[in-house]
Amino acid sequence: MKSTDNIIIVTGGALDEGFLKEFCESYPFAYIIGVDRGISALKSIEIEPNYVVGDFDSAPVYVRDMYVDKDNALMLEPEKDYTDTHVALQIAINKNPQSIFILGAIGSRMDHTMANIGLLKYCVKHQVDAFILDGNNRIRMIDKCCRIEASKAYGRYISCIPFSDTVTGVTLEGFKYPLYNATMIKEDSVGISNELREEEGRISIDTGYLLVMETKD
Repeated sequence: MKSTDNIIIVTGGALDEGFLKEFCESYPFAYIIGVDRGISALKSIEIEPNYVVGDFDSAPVYVRDMYVDKDNALMLEPEKDYTDTHVALQIAINKNPQSIFILGAIGSRMDHTMANIGLLKYCVKHQVDAFILDGNNRIRMIDKCCRIEASKAYGRYISCIPFSDTVTGVTLEGFKYPLYNATMIKEDSVGISNELREEEGRISIDTGYLLVMETKD
């Protein structure tokens, strides 16, 4: 793989098959990893993953049987230190991608949802752009800066939420509610539901980790 390639990870949270199909067919990617129940979702839209990962505790038995002896499959034990999604992310990062898109990371299991959001920090530390996506949300984490073009924004609202206990030097330019060299703490809600007011919004911080969430609803 070239360093300019993108990887899609489809894991086992809430997945809208229409959104999954549209994204996989419209976005250029070099490699797709199916994770546990996410493999079934890919199969349902007739997309074959390049690699599969999981303990298969939430996937149908026939899916496990389909891959159990394949070279492009990593079968995990249910009792393990890391989640299936974490292992898939490690595999993806080792392929030196430009970006990683994680679908199915949000769902009714809030423990898994929070753990998956936390994995974005793992990507930041490895200097890989990573995004959690569903039909209504695009989530990333930054430790320096990012830009959001109005024409490519995922939704009307853009929220900045501290992931670290403290985030310093927070500057928002091009937004309805700007900030300049501000300090945000985890229990603050000051960064919720901002909106772009220029063709491009610029978000930068000095220290810490900041979640940037674009939402449609």
